[in-house]
Amino acid sequence: MKAVEILPCGDDALRLVTPEPDTRHALAAYLLQTGQWQEVVIGRSSVTVQFDPVSIVPSEAHSVLREQIASATMQSVRTPELVNLRISTQADDGPDLDRLAQQNGLPKEIFLSRLKESPLVVDMLGFAPGFAYVAGADAGLGGARLEHPRQSVPAGSVGFIEGYLGIYALDGPGGWPIIGRTDASLFDAARDPPFLLTAGTPIRIEWV
Repeated sequence: MKAVEILPCGDDALRLVTPEPDTRHALAAYLLQTGQWQEVVIGRSSVTVQFDPVSIVPSEAHSVLREQIASATMQSVRTPELVNLRISTQADDGPDLDRLAQQNGLPKEIFLSRLKESPLVVDMLGFAPGFAYVAGADAGLGGARLEHPRQSVPAGSVGFIEGYLGIYALDGPGGWPIIGRTDASLFDAARDPPFLLTAGTPIRIEWV
């Protein structure tokens, strides 16, 4: 495991700074497996762990974390299984698809093909529960957030901005241009974990 920088984050958390997605995902999965941290959260360039300052002082938490990082290896973590997503691109499901394809000077079919052939992997979850930031989208394709966000975006909707797909696990507001919608069960309260997509999950898409 490559060396990472550890920074304090308040009185009860530590942040591991590492911009490499593979390292972040492996570290987060390994730290979760230890069962020693109250919470492990993946960010764009970091992993933050929360601890109980009553049970362990920050200096001790720092030492424990440093030891765990030293013992972690990429091979010690099981990679999440590939998830196949069928995504409808009908007009009602992908209201911004035609506009984005035109902005990129491409037929819709070519635009979608280049996304399908991209090495897609869930980078992290946020800004809403279960919302998946999917990295790896063809860097040659452009796209920006909507000037006026929608008040309601249906669960399963798939958005696109430059470099990323954004997948809405739940209904809610959002500012991503929507290019399709999947009928996959992205959230199931009876499932553990309840969200289908987690950080590090590789994705294969099929446009329908």
